[in-house]
Amino acid sequence: MKKGMLMLSLSFVFTTFFFGLSGAHQAVEAAPLDGTDPVSTGCANSAITVESARIDPYATIELRYSTQCETAWARITASVAHDPGNDYGGNAKVVRNSDGRSYSCEIPAYQTSCFTSQVNDSGVTSFAEGTHDVGAHTYRARTAAY
Repeated sequence: MKKGMLMLSLSFVFTTFFFGLSGAHQAVEAAPLDGTDPVSTGCANSAITVESARIDPYATIELRYSTQCETAWARITASVAHDPGNDYGGNAKVVRNSDGRSYSCEIPAYQTSCFTSQVNDSGVTSFAEGTHDVGAHTYRARTAAY
């Protein structure tokens, strides 16, 4: 009986120690991803859109999340290409709630989208916000946090 209890106790300690450290290791590893490109790091390979908001009839802001890297970034997509001569354009920004760290991007001339650098989103929440300028009006929207 004592041997059985000892084995059970050792199993519990080993499992807690092993999985506790591996979880902490993942959170530490995610931090260096702040400010990096989600495509070049491979984080975009496991990306899902977790929140989105319509900025206006022509543009959408999305909060993208990598399930593998536990990072988040913003992406704006417009149906009309950015035309600097006519003041058409847009930008996106991702903001981590815990410390306010943020990264932004602006839709390049004659393109329809851009995405920001990523923030570590492990154990915290972030949101995306976007602005779309259609000449006479500038519209803004923000996603819910995830």
